[in-house]
Amino acid sequence: MAAKKRTIGKRKLSTPRAIGQQRSRRRDSMFRKAFEYCCECDADIFLMIRLKHNGQTFIFNSDSNWPVVQEDVFLQYPTPKTITELWGILART
Repeated sequence: MAAKKRTIGKRKLSTPRAIGQQRSRRRDSMFRKAFEYCCECDADIFLMIRLKHNGQTFIFNSDSNWPVVQEDVFLQYPTPKTITELWGILART
């Protein structure tokens, strides 16, 4: 028997605030999954999300010694937000 085709349903609320909250939840979920993966699988992860509508960039880097040329990343405008420090605090708790 064939699997059902999955579709993404329409949003019930399409206000800018609801869209922003959903975007924030999805971003936080991706960073949480990346953090869990690097802890459980002993992997180096560099995750960068850039929002198309305003160019805002969010970065997760599991190992600061990993050779990613951050000078090239920080030449963008607006300046990327580095979230790695927040996850380091969570890892200690």
